[in-house]
Amino acid sequence: MQKLWRYASVLTVILVLTLSACAKTEQKGMYIKPSEFTEETREVLALFDDEVQFFDIVLDETVKSETITVWVYRDGEWEESGKTTGPVDTLERRIAIRLTENSYELYSMDESGHVKYTYPELNTSFDDSVAIIGSRVEGETQLVLNEETPIWMKIGSETSSMENYNVTEDFRTMDCDAGVVITLTVSDEIVE
Repeated sequence: MQKLWRYASVLTVILVLTLSACAKTEQKGMYIKPSEFTEETREVLALFDDEVQFFDIVLDETVKSETITVWVYRDGEWEESGKTTGPVDTLERRIAIRLTENSYELYSMDESGHVKYTYPELNTSFDDSVAIIGSRVEGETQLVLNEETPIWMKIGSETSSMENYNVTEDFRTMDCDAGVVITLTVSDEIVE
């Protein structure tokens, strides 16, 4: 429990630092990219061993809503395990995702503050995985209206060899035994 409080405290400090570090960018279309931080902030983030990832999202006026979906590989199939859907209130913002084997947290940040969404039980297991790989958006990745864009994945295999997958590939065709994928979909329609 003490470790959980420490993580929560450090994550809160990081959220405050990163919210104040959000810089306005020149519009280059709609995209998502990893957030850029100072060296000091990167050192603090290193404590989380890639459990937490920050992304900056830039949209245009055509986007009315967005959906962030958590997909989990169970019993030989990819299943939707949860999603966060809502109207777009700001065209530039930052999100933070904390992904562990058993839980998922999403922090949505903009000038007015932040909101946290939690999915405490993903019900997937990497216990039998001999090989585990992860991939996330590494650079500016264009977003296309009404198309699902994978932004972070973690997959495992019970065999010792795996293909080196990229997050931009279709995760539904991957040969794996366990997995979690986070996707972002922006829409020109209001999604309820």
